[in-house]
Amino acid sequence: MAVNNSLKSKKIQIQDNQFKMMEGLRAFSQSSISNEEIKQDRISKLYQNVKKSIQEDQLDAFDKKVRKPYQQVKLLKSEYNRLISKKPYSFVAKIMGHKPY
Repeated sequence: MAVNNSLKSKKIQIQDNQFKMMEGLRAFSQSSISNEEIKQDRISKLYQNVKKSIQEDQLDAFDKKVRKPYQQVKLLKSEYNRLISKKPYSFVAKIMGHKPY
């Protein structure tokens, strides 16, 4: 039960940070960004494109709104996938239907 709750918690944290990052990318992007682009692992490409197009005076805001959530998403996905791959947790993850990101 605790393992399942931990995995659910990580998924929620990933989704929250993805949402924050999506809002930040929309604020800095000249073109519109759809939810599908964010969900389909195009995040790093969008991140790089927006990062290249921002101006020097916007770097601090970009850092807070986009870069930090982006780093958190990558870190949480790594932790989630590593947790699922460990032996005692992989059994619970398989039973509860958790899949790697």
